[in-house]
This record gives sequence, structure tokens and C-alpha cells, in this order.
Amino acid sequence: MACENLTQTTSHFQLIKITMTILVINWQDWKNPFAGGAEVYLYEIFSRLIKRGHRVKLLVSRAPEQCRYEVLDGFEIYRVGRRSNFNFFVPGALRALLRHNEIDIVIDDLNKIPFYSPLFTRKTVTPMLMHLFRKAIYRETNFIFASYVFLAESIIRWFYTNSEFISISESTAGDLKAIGIRNRVHVIHCGIPPKPKTLNIKHQKNLVAYVGRVKKYKSIDHFVQAVAEIRKKRDIDAVIVGDGDAKGELTALVNKMKIDIRFTGFVSEVKKYEIYSNARVIVQPSVKEGWGLTAIEAQSCGTPVVCADSPGLREVVVDGKTGFLYRYGDINGFASRITELMDDDVKWGKFSKAALEWAGKFSWDNAAIKLEKILQNSVGGNH
Repeated sequence: MACENLTQTTSHFQLIKITMTILVINWQDWKNPFAGGAEVYLYEIFSRLIKRGHRVKLLVSRAPEQCRYEVLDGFEIYRVGRRSNFNFFVPGALRALLRHNEIDIVIDDLNKIPFYSPLFTRKTVTPMLMHLFRKAIYRETNFIFASYVFLAESIIRWFYTNSEFISISESTAGDLKAIGIRNRVHVIHCGIPPKPKTLNIKHQKNLVAYVGRVKKYKSIDHFVQAVAEIRKKRDIDAVIVGDGDAKGELTALVNKMKIDIRFTGFVSEVKKYEIYSNARVIVQPSVKEGWGLTAIEAQSCGTPVVCADSPGLREVVVDGKTGFLYRYGDINGFASRITELMDDDVKWGKFSKAALEWAGKFSWDNAAIKLEKILQNSVGGNH
């Protein structure tokens, strides 16, 4: 693949005074095929900081056919290593970037394995977390690697002793305190992107969907089991939207249980919002999330959600008003809540209206402004 080193030359970026140069270290950028919610969060907030006049450099791993360097949407992107070994490349790449650039502050996105940047620079380092896996990692991978991740999370407090943390949710902030973090933790919630202008909201009474990455810790098998329970009493059009390494096991489970569930695989943003707008209910059965972004997106389309009462998810639904929380792993309770919203048109209508109002409270612009103030205070305190 031929790549060009693209350069922003628009008058917008030429006229705005650069006030901070921010280096963000993340496992991948939003163009990487493994990108998920962490990359959405990164892009939405830092792209707004760029528009507010700040310079953002992004150090990430390199997927096949990606350029080693490019400027994309105002981000200066440096790619080294692969997703499997990126953390080993970070120390050298970080030192090189600091030697050749004036960096004001470093952002460590602590997703699974920390980068321990304070060991390699005296610059202010601000860790940013979507969520800590803790014991949930043992659902996702083999014992040896899971133990490695668990240990890496456990020793975060020893390497970021002078750092203020950014957390995506109160649940993640609580997890940080549980592992011994005594530093200040700022909570900056997600916003929601604008819905496609051509969106036609037309909810189908029987359509229930899971939307998101297809991973073991997402516990999508609970949805499969709930669908089987619901089918004993009524029709349901069930769909699993997204892709991931747990898809094979889920497909085998669906075949074994002899139930009909559609798998769409990865879909575009426009198609995703079509599904939100057509569904009667969106479900999120995960054991743990940093923040239930897809649940908020669904509610922005007036679609109630049924979520496990899990860290991260319990913050994105107003239980009994915009959707329901059920005890994680309670398949009968899960199925009952879905059925209630499918059968009771009056209740569904009230929930739909409340969901729209609730989702409207979350703004990427507000999130970016909040982060900007935090970073400027950190930078200002070191000059």
C-alpha cells in the first residue's frame, strides 16, 4: 500500500495558536482494525482539542498496510511495532519523540498493560483509563497471559505516583482506588456522536440487538440463552452486531441450542445507527465495561436498553426509566426485562422518551473542555 505523509494545510490550523503539544500513547489508532471504544474516546476528545488550537501527536502500534507516519484529521500519528509487542517499542519511541519535539505533557492510555512512561521521561504523565480488567481478564484469555495483565494492573500505583488520573467512569475510578491509587482521579464521561442526518427511526416490535465487539468478557452467550428463554413464549428477532474472536464459540452455541440469531459482523457507523433506530431493545450483558458507549448511543435514538448491573454499565442507564438493569448472570431476569419492554407499549414509549432526554446530557464538546482544563493546569504547574 502506498502511503503519503499528509500535512494539514487548512487555514483553520494555520491561524489557531498552539497552546499545548500533547503526546498520546495508545495501543492503536481509530483506523486500526482492532480499534474499539478506547479509540472512539481518544479521537472524539483529542480531535476537539486540535480544533481548539492544541497539537496532538499519537504514538500507536502499526497494523498491516498502515503507514509508519501520517497526519490524519490534525493528528500526527507515529506507528511502531505490532499490537502484540507495541509496549516493548514504547520506551525507545518515546525517548526519540521527546528528543526531537517539544512535548508539554504525555498521556498514557492504560488499556490492559500500562506503558510506565514515568520511567522514561520527567515530563508530566497523565494516565487515562477506560477500565481495569482485574479478574474479568481470566474470562478473556489463557491463565498465563491473564495473570500477566492482572499483575500489570496491580502495580500501576507504584509507577504513577505523581500523576493525576483520567477515568471514563465512576466505576473505573472506584477500581483505581481499590488497587491503591490515592492520587486525584478525574472522571470524564463519553459523549455521543451526531446521528446520521438521513436516519429513519422506525422501531420494530420484535427486534432485539446486541451491538459491540464480540469478546468473551462481553458475556454475549447470556443473550443467546435469554433469547432461547423468550422463544418459549413469543417470537423475537435477535441479532448480534459486531465482530471479534468469540464469534466462533457463539455461533457454535447458537447451532447447538437450535435457535435463530443473526450475526451481521462488522457494520458501518450508518448501519449501526440504523440498527439502533430499528430495534425495540438494545442489550449489554457484559461482566464489566469502562463505559457503555453503545448503550448511550442506542438511547440517543430513543431505544431503551437492558444492561447487566455491572461496573460501567450501571452508569449509562437510569434503571426503570430509560431501560433496565438486571443481576449479572441472571438469565431469567434478563429475558423477563427484555420481554417486558417488547410487550408493554405504554411503558416502552415512556422509556423511549426518557432515553432520548438522558442521552442528550452527554457531550463530547463538554468532555474535551474538561480535559483541556485538567491538562492546562498540569502543564501550568510545571512551568
